[in-house]
Amino acid sequence: MKTHHDVLLLAGPYLDNCYSVIAEYADRMDWHIEIAERYNPPRRWTGDGVLSMFLDEPAMNAFLESLVRRQIPVVDVFGIKRRKGLGAVISDSDELGRLAANHFMERGFVHAAFFAFEWTRQHDERYDAFASAWRGERPQYWIWPKEAGRNAGRKALADWTRKKLFSAPKPLAIYTYNSYNAAYIARICLDNNISVPHSVAILSANDNRIHTCKKSMSISGIDRDEKFRYLKAAELLQRMMDGKADLGTVVKTKPKGVITRHSTDVVAIPDETLRTAATNISRNISTRFGPSQIAAEIGIPLRRLNAMSKRELGHSVLEEISYLRIEEAKRLILTREEKLSAIAASTGFCNASYFGKVFRRITGQTPREWRKAHC
Repeated sequence: MKTHHDVLLLAGPYLDNCYSVIAEYADRMDWHIEIAERYNPPRRWTGDGVLSMFLDEPAMNAFLESLVRRQIPVVDVFGIKRRKGLGAVISDSDELGRLAANHFMERGFVHAAFFAFEWTRQHDERYDAFASAWRGERPQYWIWPKEAGRNAGRKALADWTRKKLFSAPKPLAIYTYNSYNAAYIARICLDNNISVPHSVAILSANDNRIHTCKKSMSISGIDRDEKFRYLKAAELLQRMMDGKADLGTVVKTKPKGVITRHSTDVVAIPDETLRTAATNISRNISTRFGPSQIAAEIGIPLRRLNAMSKRELGHSVLEEISYLRIEEAKRLILTREEKLSAIAASTGFCNASYFGKVFRRITGQTPREWRKAHC
């Protein structure tokens, strides 16, 4: 008598960091796993269950129809395909939208947009959840295929995105469908001298580190606890194969929370002059300068700039410079294996001793203690 289950895993780019979770579960439950590329599913496959990310694509649609027709248990972990007889374990879009909206609103943002350069029904769900949680002016809906069509080229996409960014009110909070979209819009901002995060803050609905943790731009993302989600998907498939769960069961998992990085680590500054000052500080963070240089660059007296800073930010321009230097130092500590003295020099401090004093005053820890706690 057969004691194991034959399971097909249709692999894709978003599954790779969860293979170990699936493999460990498969070992415990005595699954025999066959792996195939999701765009090229095996024809006339026979087995006990399938775990995959299904897209609206001809070969995958035909394969899915065959599975459902034969009543083979299927668990989708993408959530784009919705139909009777298809199980799914997906992230809770309402909770994602609530986390994103609160993250931005806590930082004082009034204007927001939802961005993606592809479209599915799930994109509408993500936007609706974000817009429902947003207080005040309804977020803009920037979905490229809905305006330009799926066959438009990359240059047209870049031009369209650039126009959206330049015409939108600032400061602007942008919530993206995924980290790939977030990395794209961050690149457009950098290429067009649009300050991130002071003019445009960016948060992704997921956290794929290949997109979010780059030297040029570390992007905030929502930790959807993907390993837990894939474990739940494997458990649901097991229950389906054992006849203990309906073939159309859908499970929604809760995200852990927002991982704050450079792209949203800011307080929204409505005043354009003060926002320009903060942008200039960030762009010159590796050099030595003081408040008087910042005031001279934007052509206003330092006394006036300090008054604006204290009114809007609650502290002086000098404190803002120190704060932004320490934020950049923290980013460098996380991404580089350099001596702290080198990081002090890279963030405009005259020596490591002064760097340490400022770091401790702002964070409550020495640079060495902070590195040990976070690296």
